[in-house]
Amino acid sequence: MERVAVLDVGSSSLRASLVGDDLAILASLSAKLNLERQGATLVTFDPMHMLETAKELLDQLSAVRSYHRLAITNQRASAVAFRRSRPIAIGPGISWEDLRTASQCLGLARAGAALAPNQSATKFAWLINEYGHQHPDLVVGTIDTWLTFGLSAGAVFSTDATNAAMTGLVDTTGMRWSATDLELVGLNPDVLAPIVEVVHERGEYLAPHGRVPITTTIADQQASLAGQRSEAKLTLGTSAVADIDLAEPAPRFSRRGPSGTFPIVTGTTMGRATFGIEAFWMNAGSAIAWLEHQGLLRGAWEAEPVARAAIASAIPTVVPAHSGIGAPVWDFGGRCAITDLRGTTGRAEIVHGLLLGIACAAADLVEAIAHDSGVTIASIGLDGKVASNRIVARALAALTTMPVIASPTPEATTLGAARLTLALPKEALPAGTLVEPGDVTFMSEYHQRYRRALELAKEALPALSRVSF
Repeated sequence: MERVAVLDVGSSSLRASLVGDDLAILASLSAKLNLERQGATLVTFDPMHMLETAKELLDQLSAVRSYHRLAITNQRASAVAFRRSRPIAIGPGISWEDLRTASQCLGLARAGAALAPNQSATKFAWLINEYGHQHPDLVVGTIDTWLTFGLSAGAVFSTDATNAAMTGLVDTTGMRWSATDLELVGLNPDVLAPIVEVVHERGEYLAPHGRVPITTTIADQQASLAGQRSEAKLTLGTSAVADIDLAEPAPRFSRRGPSGTFPIVTGTTMGRATFGIEAFWMNAGSAIAWLEHQGLLRGAWEAEPVARAAIASAIPTVVPAHSGIGAPVWDFGGRCAITDLRGTTGRAEIVHGLLLGIACAAADLVEAIAHDSGVTIASIGLDGKVASNRIVARALAALTTMPVIASPTPEATTLGAARLTLALPKEALPAGTLVEPGDVTFMSEYHQRYRRALELAKEALPALSRVSF
């Protein structure tokens, strides 16, 4: 049996899984990653800790069973600066959630560059401006670039097309950096890694059992799409993301579609990128984490049992926009709104309302990709840790016009990366299960309340609301 080790790098955790050639997950280990938040805009992480944690988990996995190839799937658009001469990170990594460059994005918009602060472009420029004068050999990259460079002991400097496309700096081929955009943000192309295919030799990792080729790197949402049998998918993790692979050779549109979707590179074939579209909402699991910070939950695991005690008539309307409003509206300055409070509204009702708010935001994403793609979607695959919450899943199924198929594992990203590494067809993936809809009448009424509350959530931070892409 051929075995693939898959590193799945999230915003707050890193998981290493051993996957067999039958796509069964044979073992899985995980560790926490430290995410530092300062105020409403700054979100950073420690790249060296991330690299060392990845090595530790891979070595522990090797002790379970040896593996023959290594695949990496990762959070997108986060930025790391490091020495080209050796794998040493300089300064903190900047998370995709970080909005410190919002004002720069406004200035670039006036110059004709439509860049968002949660893309990598202005994060790269910030890191070069901050640390470049101290380190002449400084380069920047996304998580895949940093980890492959570090795991290969500095032997390989490259990025794959799915991650590169999320920087905002790639041309319409999906395989080349845009000279125009690089000039606008003030980046020398030499500080960026060459763009390669998703399945591509990217050096070797020296595991305890021997050298292992790093075969595949792919952005997490694209990996999730590859790990679902359905033609379109919805991932409810830290954020909520809906994707459909159109298998088109060029982007459907240059910026955004009518329903707020944007083009993404979904994969590569024969040296060419293939495209689909994506709809994105900033908060899903991170909104549940907010409940923990407020003392309403001891952990995300408690959300469902607590919410089940709610009195239906006292459930408030919640817009989970703690970090901004995504598709179809797009308002980086929007913030969470809680309306329709009653005298009987308590802890259980607030938790339940937030879960229903996540389902409403997710349903709008599904509607957005269906509208902007013009495709009649047969079913929507559902994965991610929040998707295992039955209140969220059943509410979503009640709001969509298409069947919702729950992945047999919340870790569809791991299966997708392994499937591509093993060159297996989608039919080799395990089948999911149909999600039974919740109360359709109640959810339809709640969705109407949600859309009214969404108007109140807009432009809470006017300066950020002016940012567009």
